[in-house]
Amino acid sequence: MLKITVQKLGDIHVLRCHGRIVAGDTGSILRNAVLSQGHTGMLVIDLARVERVDAGGLGILLGLRESARSRAIMFKLMNATKRVEEILELTHLRRVFEFCSVPELFYLLHRATSMPSCSADQSDENDSRNGSVESYVKAGKFTTEEYAKDQVT
Repeated sequence: MLKITVQKLGDIHVLRCHGRIVAGDTGSILRNAVLSQGHTGMLVIDLARVERVDAGGLGILLGLRESARSRAIMFKLMNATKRVEEILELTHLRRVFEFCSVPELFYLLHRATSMPSCSADQSDENDSRNGSVESYVKAGKFTTEEYAKDQVT
């Protein structure tokens, strides 16, 4: 089963996936979660807790990438597990997808919070943080381990 948590951070939507991205109902769950997002500038699919991706799951990710592209939305993957990385390498799809590192995401979030807000629905998120790494960690958006992991590389 696939569980998805959506975190809206300015005009960036991070979809944190937990489980398997495979053909069938779980693929529909991810597709519906992505397509249900309103106005967004970037969709980031966090794969840190994805155990497995099959051919159907890869097809879903490719379809979502194309759908986002057609709507001028940046689409990136983040925190791919070793298993998922291996599948992407074997299928030669590693270079097809764009990847977002945790530091890059923090940079984008900081930049987004520095700009004036254009819509009222962002005000709660923007008011509750100052754009620093510490504020995102305190808000439970990311763990210090996730941030530290990318700082080492």
